[in-house]
Amino acid sequence: MSKLLLLPAAALLAVGLWLATVAGAEDQPTVRAGVYGPDSCDSNTQTIDTRITKAPKKKTKSTKARIEFEGFYCFDGSDIDQDSLEFSCKADKEKAADCKSPVKLSKLKKGKHKFSVSANFSDTDESFGDPTPAEAKWKVVD
Repeated sequence: MSKLLLLPAAALLAVGLWLATVAGAEDQPTVRAGVYGPDSCDSNTQTIDTRITKAPKKKTKSTKARIEFEGFYCFDGSDIDQDSLEFSCKADKEKAADCKSPVKLSKLKKGKHKFSVSANFSDTDESFGDPTPAEAKWKVVD
């Protein structure tokens, strides 16, 4: 059985840590809190994570949005090139779809908006997805 521990985002972002720690079964990746990137790899861990690097301000008058993101995956102490990752994005109530950074949204209506993105890695033997997609939330105002 997996356990999920959500930690305060402000505290974690201030020191560059992940937003969640997940302990899973042996056949699933173990995602743990640590420094984002290759420094978080060790020989007994599979790690996959997604983070948004640029998003709209919490309140904006713009009906357009540009969202940038990146992902990270390591296996047995070696980080995998980001170009090997695929991403799945979801904006508001739309269905999730394959995407690449940056994503540009237009014709946004007034009100609340939410964008989520998840890094995924697959090869012929296995596939893993980020269990905690990165999210951006904002509001289009007058």
